[in-house]
Amino acid sequence: MGTTVKQYEMVISNVSEISQVLLDMEGGTYVLAVFSELLQELLDEGNIPGAASVVRKLCEATEVPPEENALAGGSNAAWVSLFSVVLEDTLEDAVP
Repeated sequence: MGTTVKQYEMVISNVSEISQVLLDMEGGTYVLAVFSELLQELLDEGNIPGAASVVRKLCEATEVPPEENALAGGSNAAWVSLFSVVLEDTLEDAVP
């Protein structure tokens, strides 16, 4: 259970950092929305490697170190799915 809590905390931390960087940019809300939709579409299609790649690109673009262990391990699908949900929630909170 400690590992799950730690992964959840990492997801929230990563999404928070990524969102803050993008929301501080001109047009950042739009960019964040596009990435969120792309991530969800890939997950809906069952394309976990593609979704993980989107998460890596988001991390790379915002200079937030990705959680490589989660993106490479057996919990990949769960971690990326959680990332998508938290990103969507963050975006909803950011847009009035």
